Amino acid sequence: MNRLLIAEFVRLCKSFVFKLGFFFSAGLGIFIVIMRWIDVKKHPKAYAQLGAEYSSADGLIFVGGIYVVFVVAVVIGIFIGTEYGDGTIRNKLVVGHKRKSIYASKLVVCGAASLLMHGSYIGASLAAGSLLLEGTTMEGKEILLFIAAGSAAMLAMTAILLLISMSMQSKAAGSVVCLLVTMVMLFASLTIWQRMQAPKYSDGYSYMDEITGEIITGEKVENPKYLTGVKRDVYEFLNNFLPISQLYQVVMGESGNVGTMTLYDCLIIFVTMGGGILMFQKKDLK
Repeated sequence: MNRLLIAEFVRLCKSFVFKLGFFFSAGLGIFIVIMRWIDVKKHPKAYAQLGAEYSSADGLIFVGGIYVVFVVAVVIGIFIGTEYGDGTIRNKLVVGHKRKSIYASKLVVCGAASLLMHGSYIGASLAAGSLLLEGTTMEGKEILLFIAAGSAAMLAMTAILLLISMSMQSKAAGSVVCLLVTMVMLFASLTIWQRMQAPKYSDGYSYMDEITGEIITGEKVENPKYLTGVKRDVYEFLNNFLPISQLYQVVMGESGNVGTMTLYDCLIIFVTMGGGILMFQKKDLK
């Protein structure tokens, strides 16, 4: 197992697509901060009214996780697909490595790669924010909590993407399917969040009829789209279970469900690893 891990990490360090993903993630963090800095300079009065958290890097430190997860999908798809195409996995079996050890080593290396890309974004955005936006108003403990929550979600997403990639021997097909699954999960997460945030009642209103001068008022009414009962429980479960929904909660600064989300991440990693090993054990390598 140790020899497998060493070989995998050496290959990762030499991987052009990983290096590209790492530096792209860091560049994205710097780019987003620069865009906010330019906007603050253009509209200083508006940001002064909004408060320090809007003119600082608070809302930018973790938003990149939503974008980095797509980079992770591409890197994993190509990284695994290339090894299938080169026959490296088959050669590892020939020299005596067990299939479960091969799968586990790839989970460790791909997990490390995803954390490095995620970390490069956070580090770059924090550094650029300190230089251009006077840092952040968030406390150190809060930042560490969200880093831990985002990292756990990234590892769970990596486990899902690895399961997909290891089930396909085509580099192109693996990358495309990984991107599609990530995209579908993102749209599902945004829909779940919007439904969860829908108010129970619509606001009342009052206006003057321009013709009669009469004041017309309306009382607040119950929102028919407000989630209740079992349906709301299902949405809450999905909101805490899906890795990209977890990343979105981190972006929005929601820390109340971090413990629950981390438990779900551990469950996802355990189940996908077990299922992936069983699938890989039966897979016919061409």
